[in-house]
Amino acid sequence: MRTSFLKLVTLVMLSLVVASCGKGTPQVVTGIQVQSSTIGQDVMLSLQADLDLGAMSFPAVTLPILHPRGQTPIGSVELLPVLGGKNQIKISVNVSSLADIHAAQAALPNGNAIPLIANNPTITIPLGAGAQLYLTIGANAVALGVAVPIKTFDSIGSAVGAINLFPVFTIDKVVGAAGIFTGSQAGQNGFALIADVTQYVNMQNIFVPQQAAVMMKMAMVQEQQAVVSLNYAAQAPSKAKESKVNSMIYNLNLRKARLQLHR
Repeated sequence: MRTSFLKLVTLVMLSLVVASCGKGTPQVVTGIQVQSSTIGQDVMLSLQADLDLGAMSFPAVTLPILHPRGQTPIGSVELLPVLGGKNQIKISVNVSSLADIHAAQAALPNGNAIPLIANNPTITIPLGAGAQLYLTIGANAVALGVAVPIKTFDSIGSAVGAINLFPVFTIDKVVGAAGIFTGSQAGQNGFALIADVTQYVNMQNIFVPQQAAVMMKMAMVQEQQAVVSLNYAAQAPSKAKESKVNSMIYNLNLRKARLQLHR
């Protein structure tokens, strides 16, 4: 009985129960905005997610997105604590500049499958501090996400090993997954957010012809004209390990932990 109650309290505080229906259901992602714009001939894609992490908070950190060849800045990922005890993740990236970057199967820092993206060919960009940006583009779908290792979670990974805990959410036209990943080694534990942003970047209907050409060229280079099949299933470990994670997260909430990144 105590275990069930503790699990319920933890889920409410961290809001790791994310659902596409039910007005009273708490969510780790409480709001999300996606935008596409054009600067010159380049397509910029941005995502801002409002997060409820209970009493825990992100540090204020900006991780530059650097082009894999030449290290030219092409965007950034920001972690922000904001007023009211909330947190935000902001992603802004020049997707046109990545048209010639090879896409391959990718994984989270713990080696497990990325929620939604699964086995689809994906552009992976290292961000520093062990963080990674994920961009999957096909003729029918676009997914954008980020994984950020959090030093504070290393003790969780030591206790439960390599697991994923990612409920799926739906907000407006975005379907996504947000939660934690853990591993037995330092740097394999953290928070990730992945979103299907297809409805905001429809190449045929939204972009002007020049933009559509850029995005279609990107899909051709990545050989992704075939249908991208995103996996919308939630990811969760065994009940015993999930209960252990919830208990340890609950303790971090009691301490009002300020989450630390690896350096």
